[in-house]
Amino acid sequence: MEQKSSISTISDSIQRMVVEDPGSAPRTGLGMPMTAFFLIAQMAGAGFLSLPKALANTGWIGIALMIIFCFMVGFSGTRLGLAWVILEERWPEYRGASRMPYMDIAERSLGKHGRRLALCCVLITIIGGTIVFLLLMAGFFNMGLVPSLSICEWVLILGAVALPFTWLGTPKDFWQASIIAVVATAIACIVIFVEILLEIDDYPDAYYQNPSIVSFSLGFGAILFAFGGASVFPTIQNDMRDRTLFPKSVVIAFISLLSLYLPVAVAGYVVQGVDVQDNILLSVDIDNPVIKAAIVMEILNLFGTYLITFNPIGQTFEGLLKIEDKFGLPRILLRSGIVIFEVIVGLAVPDFGMILNLIGGSTVTLCTFVLPPLMYMKLVDMEKEPSWPERSIPLWERIVLWEIIIVGVIGGIASTASAVMGIVTQSFGNTCFNHFYG
Repeated sequence: MEQKSSISTISDSIQRMVVEDPGSAPRTGLGMPMTAFFLIAQMAGAGFLSLPKALANTGWIGIALMIIFCFMVGFSGTRLGLAWVILEERWPEYRGASRMPYMDIAERSLGKHGRRLALCCVLITIIGGTIVFLLLMAGFFNMGLVPSLSICEWVLILGAVALPFTWLGTPKDFWQASIIAVVATAIACIVIFVEILLEIDDYPDAYYQNPSIVSFSLGFGAILFAFGGASVFPTIQNDMRDRTLFPKSVVIAFISLLSLYLPVAVAGYVVQGVDVQDNILLSVDIDNPVIKAAIVMEILNLFGTYLITFNPIGQTFEGLLKIEDKFGLPRILLRSGIVIFEVIVGLAVPDFGMILNLIGGSTVTLCTFVLPPLMYMKLVDMEKEPSWPERSIPLWERIVLWEIIIVGVIGGIASTASAVMGIVTQSFGNTCFNHFYG
């Protein structure tokens, strides 16, 4: 029974729109520029909203960290793309489409346990991300559009609104959501940047403080979340005409992301200092009609992204539980249960920054910093068959890959521990359950 990821389905829709040259064979698959666009669409979104606060948590060194992490994650992503090329070179069964390419790479390089670890990390990352989307939308409605209802009440409303949409199968011909996501994020970045500059006079005494170990760790997790998304890179690569060009798409995508993220993050921190909020869009004048329009665009972006991101969760659990791939009561019950779980977590920890930091420091770090370099080196270093093409890793590259792994492990542990401490000490005393029953 075939199950396709949401990204694969979106790519299929684009493929059908590719213009064919007269007299030539039909072109199938994504080209290098369109692949870069899909990578931007996958990563651009909720993450950039927390970057000014991430700089406030890390201090001025956070600017350098953003650039370094962008390079590290981008380089790690190129090695992940090469890892899939190696699979195609050595095992013919991977030259077609694959439903879970990231897990296939993990299994070939790290064995069955590696596949299970990768699957758990990917699922936790996606579930955590969709919870963040719910909380962000609730915050926008509460502070920007309908303040008469609390964030807790909006989480319930949004969960109920999204619920029936999650029962649908793979959202065919939903590629427009990716275009909306990129355009909305780009416009929001420009609007926020301009508005921050216009409000400089409102923050004449912006205060900057040296980061603590805890705040620095939280900022690390937020930056990682903003550049996360490596777990779906092989899925997008699988839809390319020439998969060997994937590393070039990664380079284009990360340069584009940094050009969008850096101005907003730096401007927000420079102008507002430590007073900047977790969500930069709520740190500017929300009564400004332009900002309200940007908030509406972000809500539409987040709702569409939530539905697209949720779909692989439902498909994965349906596959694990052997539920038939068609609309019916089993699918409704399973996917409704997942949505209810996400709503409960959102009500228990209504601070999206806490969940973002937790996911960014744990599973995103594993999927982005640790596993890709490790899997690539294991594939290249394994005992070779005579028919396999010769591959080797230069010393400088091996040093860089190990540095990425070490930074990911140390920073991930510190960030995860700080996020857990923050959730236990802060959020549990300020849950929505206290709001409802207090």
